[in-house]
Parts: sequence; structure tokens; C-alpha cells
Amino acid sequence: MDSVCLRRVGRKIAPYAYMILAQIIAASYAVLSKVIFTQGTSTVVFIVYQFSVATIFMAPLAYFVERKSRPPLTFSILCWVFLLALLGATLFQNLFSASLDYISSTTQSAILNLFPAFTYLLSVASRQEAPELNSLRGIGKLSGTIVSVLGAFTMIFWHGNIVELARAKGISANGSIGFLFATVGILSLSTWLVLQEPTVRRYPAELSITAMMYFFGTIQTGVLAAVVSRDASEWKLNWDLELLNIIFGGVLNSGIGIFIFTWCARVKGPLFVAVFAPLTLLLTAIMEAVFLGETMTMGSIVGSLLIVGGLYLFLWAKSKEDDYLEYGDRVTSPLLPSLIP
Repeated sequence: MDSVCLRRVGRKIAPYAYMILAQIIAASYAVLSKVIFTQGTSTVVFIVYQFSVATIFMAPLAYFVERKSRPPLTFSILCWVFLLALLGATLFQNLFSASLDYISSTTQSAILNLFPAFTYLLSVASRQEAPELNSLRGIGKLSGTIVSVLGAFTMIFWHGNIVELARAKGISANGSIGFLFATVGILSLSTWLVLQEPTVRRYPAELSITAMMYFFGTIQTGVLAAVVSRDASEWKLNWDLELLNIIFGGVLNSGIGIFIFTWCARVKGPLFVAVFAPLTLLLTAIMEAVFLGETMTMGSIVGSLLIVGGLYLFLWAKSKEDDYLEYGDRVTSPLLPSLIP
């Protein structure tokens, strides 16, 4: 009986633990990339190498783990995965990286935090999420998403006692291009996430989907790199942090991280995955303070509290929704645990 209860608890907390792990990986990758890209590395070539490593790592893993459970691969599934690669790998990574040529990293980070909002709207439009604004759980999910996004914006723009909007690059003619690149990149990532659930439902093999997605992503980005990076010197690998970040990004960020996203999107829905995105900004700020000597401002502290509070509010509402779906109205859980036995 105890082992059954432990397995049940493990299944319940697994998505939360996996998503926190994915955000730690993403934040570590962001800190490493910040160091790498300031050295003038070609981002398109870097992405080709990273996707190649992800493919090499995920393909044998998918083959051995899912060889007995993997359903037959049809042409329609192959086309569907090709579309996922275009949206979640090629378009997102390349457009988001290219946007830094036109806008500041501050503006880019602000646009990144539209990810939960875009995903919420697309999830509601595709009926994967029900707004349920007439219920406490529906209001909690929406409010938690909004509070987390506001916390992320607070971390970005509030430095000390003033809001530093003036320090971000203005939206000039070139800035508009960067804004468009970043926004389309986030929109394609949100679309990719929403399409994960129907894809995995038709082809329940998350590891294989991830491996095929990065195989197609390598080809797609390779074609792009052949056009924009014709200088052979740009393809030369440096045996330093650049190589380490390619391996780290390919194996952990692109490989394991995207597999976690795919699995959690199937189990908990796309909005559950997206609402953790502001946590990456918080973890990145902490890592930069510890390893790169960056300062933690008042905005970082207040924003961190808002992110954690918003995330808790969303997860509480999500647990209420799960209880309702499993037990109906027989189970209610308090917003704060009772301290009285």
C-alpha cells in the first residue's frame, strides 16, 4: 500500500520537478551563451552544431527506449514533426537570435515573457484550456500567469528606485525589425507548444518526436546557415567554452529540456509548461550574480517575489483543476495549507 501511495505521489510531483529542472538547464545555457556570443560567434552556425548534437544524442536514446512501444511512423506524422521542427527549433531559435542585432537584450527578454500570455490565448483558442473565469481555479490560473509575467517585466525594467525604460533601445526603424523577429519567434514557440499535445496523442513517443524534430531542425538551419554564413572561418569550432556550450545546449537544453516540455505538455497541458518561463529569468539573474558578478537590484528582488507568487498561484489553481477532474466537487484544497491539526 505504501509503495502504491509513493508511486502515486511521485507521478503527481514529477511534472513540477521536471519543469524546475528544465528551467535550471535553460538558465545555465543562457548564462553560458551570454559569454559565448559576446566573442563574435556566428549564431546560425552555433545553432546548426547544437541541433546536430541534440540529434546525435536523442536518436539512439529514442531507438533503444521506445523501440518496443513506438507506433509505426506514417508520412503524415513525419510532415507534422517537420512542422514542429520549423516552429519550435528553426524559426524560434534563429529569429530570436537574429533579433539581438536590432534590439537590446532587455527588450528581447521583455518579449520572451509574452510566452505564457501567447500560450494561454492559443490554448484557449484551441480548446486545450478552458478559461473558467466563473470559477476560482480559472481565475487563479489566469491571475497566476499575469502576476508571473508582471514579475518578469519588473526584474527587467526596475533598477533601484526608478523604472529604466529609457535604457532600453527605442523602437526605431531597425528596432521594429528586431521587435518583429522576437515576437514572431515567441509566437512560433507558443504555437509549437500548443501543437505538442495533439502530436503526442497521435504518435505517443516523445523521445522519437524530439529526435526527429532536431534532425529536421539541423537540415533547415543548415540550409539557412549555408546562405548567410559562407565564410569558412565562421564554421570553425573553438575548443573552449564554445564547444562546451554546444554540447551542453545540444544534450541538455535542446535534448532533455525539449523532451521535458513535450512530456509535460501532454500530461499537464501547454500552459503549464509556459507559465514556468519567467522562472528562467529569475534563475538566470541569480546565476549571473553568483558566477559573473552581476548585481541584484531592488527590481530583481521584487520581480522574483512576484514570479514565485504568481507561479504558486497558478500551480495551486492547476492542482484544484486536477482534483476537480479526478474527484469532482468532493475535494477542495486550501490556498494555504492549514497549520491547525
